[in-house]
Amino acid sequence: MIKLRPHHIMCFQGYEGKGYSQSFVLNMNRIHKELNEKAGLKIKIVFSTDDVCKKCPNKLSENYCSSNEKVMNLDSKVIRYLRLEEKIYTYAELVDKLSLSINGKIMDDVCGKCEWYKTSKCRANILNLAKGKIEL
Repeated sequence: MIKLRPHHIMCFQGYEGKGYSQSFVLNMNRIHKELNEKAGLKIKIVFSTDDVCKKCPNKLSENYCSSNEKVMNLDSKVIRYLRLEEKIYTYAELVDKLSLSINGKIMDDVCGKCEWYKTSKCRANILNLAKGKIEL
C-alpha cells in the first residue's frame, strides 16, 4: 500500500522524471512505476506527509515541510474537488474520481501556482484523462 497526500494524485498524471533532487526523483520513479503497473494498487489518502514526501528536500520533519502552507492549500482544494476522505482507495478509483471531477478551471485553481505546472504535461494529461483520451 502506498500513502499519498491528495494533490500528489494529480502530480503523478504529468510526472516526467524531474524533481527536487536525485533521491526525490528515484523515489518518484519507483512510486510512478508501481502506480502505472497496478491499477488495483491500494492507496491510503493521508492529510499529511506521504511516501512521496519521504525523499523531498523540503521536508523538515514528520508532517511538516518548508512549503507547508502551499501544500496544505493544494491538498484542501483536491479534497474538495474530488470529495476525498482520509481512507483507502484503489489507484483506479482515484484516477476515476479525478477524470470525472476535473476541468481546465479546476486545474488552474489547484495547480496554477505550482512550479511544475508550466513545464510538465500535468494539464494536458489530466484534461485528456477527463475527456477519455488516455486510460490508466
